[in-house]
Amino acid sequence: MAQTIRHRLHRFFQTSTFYHVLFWLFMYIFLVLLTGNKDQLGLIMIKSGVNITLFILMAYINVNYLIPQLLSKGKTIQYVLAMLLTAVAMTPIKLALFYLIYTNDIASQNYYLENYHLPLVELLLVGVASTIYKLFTDILYHQNRTRELERQNLTSELKFLKTQIDPHFFFNTLNSLYALSLKKSDKAPDTVLKLSNMMRYMLYECNDKTVSLEKEIKYIKNYIDLEAIRVPDRNIVNLNIEGDAANKLIMPLIFSPFIENSFKHGLSTVDSGFIDIKLKIMDDHLFFTIANSYNADKLNSKDVGGIGLENVKRRLNLVYPENHMLKVNQTNTTYEIELYIKLIKTQAYATL
Repeated sequence: MAQTIRHRLHRFFQTSTFYHVLFWLFMYIFLVLLTGNKDQLGLIMIKSGVNITLFILMAYINVNYLIPQLLSKGKTIQYVLAMLLTAVAMTPIKLALFYLIYTNDIASQNYYLENYHLPLVELLLVGVASTIYKLFTDILYHQNRTRELERQNLTSELKFLKTQIDPHFFFNTLNSLYALSLKKSDKAPDTVLKLSNMMRYMLYECNDKTVSLEKEIKYIKNYIDLEAIRVPDRNIVNLNIEGDAANKLIMPLIFSPFIENSFKHGLSTVDSGFIDIKLKIMDDHLFFTIANSYNADKLNSKDVGGIGLENVKRRLNLVYPENHMLKVNQTNTTYEIELYIKLIKTQAYATL
């Protein structure tokens, strides 16, 4: 029982209701202190109680009814009139209660009767203050909601885009593995291990927002090694990596579409082709270039890159909006990608 009560109290303290109660409690104490020694403490507390009760009514009628039903629907004039009428309706109630409180004090009764406009002004000020509060909290809510939706959309889109990696690669690798097995080649076990590591990387580690650049490079190397099994000896594939990849993070599978396209379109359209891949790491700057041969007569330029290139462009714009540069150079015989990325610190990804 005690644990249930503690749990409910803990939940209450985390709700907005608790902060509202706390605010009005402080307001009540402020009104008591503001009155000072003008009256007896009992009268001060009763008078402040009347004030705070009417202020609460005015504020929540405004926030919960007038603003949603009128102001939020663009009925500004009706809203102003409704708030004015609400304050006017409450003013006689406040004057009557004060008149009763000061039954034995004729001077105070006459003061409130002569200054009947003061309670009206006070109630209108409370109404205006509650309007400002409501508009401000709504703006904050919508901003937070928008940021949350952006984060969710970003996460969903990145997950979708990562699934666009060409599945034919795995089928081709399995066919190559089957051929190696028939030949009883010593390369078969190593091929299985590399394929297993690649699948583990894609299925599990790529679910994170960032991955180790070292692991991403290892994935690239495995991919190239497996594709190279099917590449005739007359083709040349080079991979050159400069710089220290340790303790660097990057968005997963960012280079894969470029490398996949280089094998798919670069070597299949020429008799003797080449793929030249360079990765240079300088502090938090990364430079990636990949050039490959291709025959423009055998391949429509619209087919080069395809959906993979469009997806990687989208991912770069989502994660590195102001921190990347992508350039495509194309001739009749070569196709080259130049990519610059300023690596983002770990903390920056936490907001995505």
